[in-house]
Amino acid sequence: MSIIRMNVPDFGAMGAVVAEAARPLYERYVVPSYARSLSVTRGAGSWIWDEDGKKYLDLGGGVAVNCLGHAHPRIVETLQQQASTLIHASNLYHHRPQGQLAARLVALTGEGKVFFCNSGAEANEALIKLSRRFGHPEGRFEIITALNSFHGRTMAGISATGQAKVKETFEPLLPGFTHVPYNDLAAIESALTPRTVAVLIEGIQGEGGVQPARADYLLGLRELTRKHGLLLLWDGVQCGCFRTGHFHSYQTILQGLPGGADFLPDGIAMAKSLGGGFPIGAAWIRAPYADLFQPGSHGSTFGGTPLACAVALAVLDEIEEKGLASHVVAMGKRLTTGLEKWKATKPIVEIRGVGGLIGMALSEDAPAACARLRSAGLLTVPATGNVLRFLPPFNVTPDEIDQALAMVEKAL
Repeated sequence: MSIIRMNVPDFGAMGAVVAEAARPLYERYVVPSYARSLSVTRGAGSWIWDEDGKKYLDLGGGVAVNCLGHAHPRIVETLQQQASTLIHASNLYHHRPQGQLAARLVALTGEGKVFFCNSGAEANEALIKLSRRFGHPEGRFEIITALNSFHGRTMAGISATGQAKVKETFEPLLPGFTHVPYNDLAAIESALTPRTVAVLIEGIQGEGGVQPARADYLLGLRELTRKHGLLLLWDGVQCGCFRTGHFHSYQTILQGLPGGADFLPDGIAMAKSLGGGFPIGAAWIRAPYADLFQPGSHGSTFGGTPLACAVALAVLDEIEEKGLASHVVAMGKRLTTGLEKWKATKPIVEIRGVGGLIGMALSEDAPAACARLRSAGLLTVPATGNVLRFLPPFNVTPDEIDQALAMVEKAL
């Protein structure tokens, strides 16, 4: 009898590979689509440690994701409890965590329904598909977005994004997107065609250099979209989920203004801080349009799992019970006030932003400044236009903000 010998991997040798440091493993096995810097091993609260044991004050927050810092006990406990009960269930079934989270998001936003996915790009993708489905009977499919915007890395996301750098070498792009200057209502009106179906806008352009929308622009935009029968789509992926003090950034920008209470987009994309580090995205859709998606028209294998939804509910509970939305606003003001003092003596051009999304525009190269801050023990995130982003966890302490200011003073 002949013996068939199979090519079985040497798992003993693989074990030796796993014991190596992270950086050489990435260089050999991971697609180099990111300019990575640190090799990190663990985190606790606002702090993260590298493989050499050096600790860093993390005010980059996983690019606005880690709203409760690292390894928050409530998230850890929820993960353990839910993982021991039900981790994943197909979206062919109902489960309580998804239903409860959808009800919570509707209560925080307005009458409507929620589609769950895994990321901000997928949430924007859902809104783009929603608008095309909405306009399909009339042949309307064009969406107006802003120059300098960022709406994700999928093909629809980069097509919607108003930055040439993310599109280069990926043409042909998805047709039907027009980009106009941000905070310019007349530019949007001039770009309208009989095929226009929606306007997609960020409340604060984060990656685009931390540029907040003006209140008069938003109010005019809502009036314009209603007048022309367009959907107003809101990208709240980075600026949402209480980062500005309210659940949505338009609630902060328009607070107390005449007409502000009537401003309600037709669709809102959420992600990042929603899961506090666990992947989850969501697209809230206003009531008249919430049933445009029917079985088979849109879906997600992993969107809204019991584990992800349970974590998001725990994150919302922690933020609301501890008053962290107002706390991060206070900490943002403390950081902003400290940075403003150095404009005369440091290469700082402008400090701008809202709540816990703060941009520091520099007169020098932002990635180089980011590297110097990192060497000093402070993590920030570069943005477009020589801007550094500060995205602290909502529970950052006053002492940690003061430590960050001391590091900025030392490094710049």
